[in-house]
Amino acid sequence: MIGKMLAHFHIKELLGAGGMGEVYRAHDTKLGRDVALKILPSAMASDPDRRRRFEREARAVAALKHPNIVTIHSVEEAEGHSFLTMEMVEGGNLASLIPKDGYGTDQLLRIAIALTEALTAAHDKGITHRDLKPANIMIEPGGQLKVLDFGLAKLRESLDPGSEKTVAVEEATQEGRILGTVAYMSPEQAEGKPVDARSDVFSLGVVLYEMATGERPFKGDTNISTISSIRREDPPPITELKKRLPRHLGRIVRRCLAIDPDRRYQTAHDLRNDLPVLQEVIDSGEMAAYELEPGAPDRRARRPWLTPVLA
Repeated sequence: MIGKMLAHFHIKELLGAGGMGEVYRAHDTKLGRDVALKILPSAMASDPDRRRRFEREARAVAALKHPNIVTIHSVEEAEGHSFLTMEMVEGGNLASLIPKDGYGTDQLLRIAIALTEALTAAHDKGITHRDLKPANIMIEPGGQLKVLDFGLAKLRESLDPGSEKTVAVEEATQEGRILGTVAYMSPEQAEGKPVDARSDVFSLGVVLYEMATGERPFKGDTNISTISSIRREDPPPITELKKRLPRHLGRIVRRCLAIDPDRRYQTAHDLRNDLPVLQEVIDSGEMAAYELEPGAPDRRARRPWLTPVLA
């Protein structure tokens, strides 16, 4: 496709490929700007019902307007190809940027708060990401965070009406078709059950865990063993692996990773409220006192609104 024209888009280079097709940098010759162009699987163009279903979902995702979410510009068709045009994001993805031993608390919280703001904006519109992972999180050279492929896992399901009943795995195997990345899935998603905002909260918890420690909380030699770990195991607390981290951050991450969805944060909005509070306590210099005396009534009396995150 390199060097070819699709409609008024001149394809310049391949950026990547995945379950939803290939992604290219392309130049929009009408508007004089570069965009990311995602060419969808051939099944998209060959089945009118699937295409209508896809376009309906794409319109919902395109309605998301937030500085931390990559914008979908349009759904196009040319020369037998169906494709999305999206905002072109420069920089590196989080998968390549997380340090071997994890981020320090300040950097981690800065990224985490931006992520929760993006998820909150989507959840408020009734849209779940379904495939949140470091590879789908970009950091631009100036530090701006952008979440990629928002809602595209749902769009992917629109290509196959029965796909939500299969186990979602990174590689196409007998257990299921390509719908996501196992290590970052919620238990209910890995089991092929219906998912909602709480599934994204779990995936965010996995990302936070990895950002904090440099390690994934759930591991296995195969997709099935990884799923088994997600469904049954409680990973070591992040503060056990990295003692420099505030134990209250550990509590937040642990709540995100609750196996029972009812025991997690119910939406990213709740999580977004707790993380800035924790940042404020750290910035105020009071965290050390709370770490040493978590039940001190005088401090709790001075800041009673800290109770939800520090209790």
